[in-house]
Amino acid sequence: MGKIEELESKFNDLEMKFDKKKIKPFKLPMKAKKALRTAKKKPGTIVTQYLGQDGNQRFKVCPIVSGNIIVVNNKAHKINPKAIWRYGKQNWYIHREIDRRPVSNEDYEKVKASKNDTDSDNVLIKAVLGAIMKPKKEMKKNVVIWIVVIAVIAIVGFIIFGGGGGTPAA
Repeated sequence: MGKIEELESKFNDLEMKFDKKKIKPFKLPMKAKKALRTAKKKPGTIVTQYLGQDGNQRFKVCPIVSGNIIVVNNKAHKINPKAIWRYGKQNWYIHREIDRRPVSNEDYEKVKASKNDTDSDNVLIKAVLGAIMKPKKEMKKNVVIWIVVIAVIAIVGFIIFGGGGGTPAA
């Protein structure tokens, strides 16, 4: 339990170091705010954060077609009320260019069954403990051999040349 307490104390020290007043809260990009305002004014439209294959994301206002389908860049995407994302009072969908379904947490059970969930990240915990607990450095065999050789030479030299250095006994 000593290691856990030590980790907690270090974590608390780091929390105190960063004053929460200095950290700015997350703000939506201006393009997202503009799209959300536009969607509020036009009934029958929703905001979609569109993730393109080129790695860019765009916020688009899309009209709802036939109840549960939207069209973005001539590609049809389904909408699902369970897959809506919220930030404050704003709501929008996230769609990938290559997928018809919106990005959501509905496949939680599949992820859990395939053991790709992050609920119990043993790897992360081991990495944190490994970063804090530095491994002991083992002496290499060559270093140990050299130390033994130097010690033997020192003992042999002491015996041969004598250790007293005074006058010999007559």
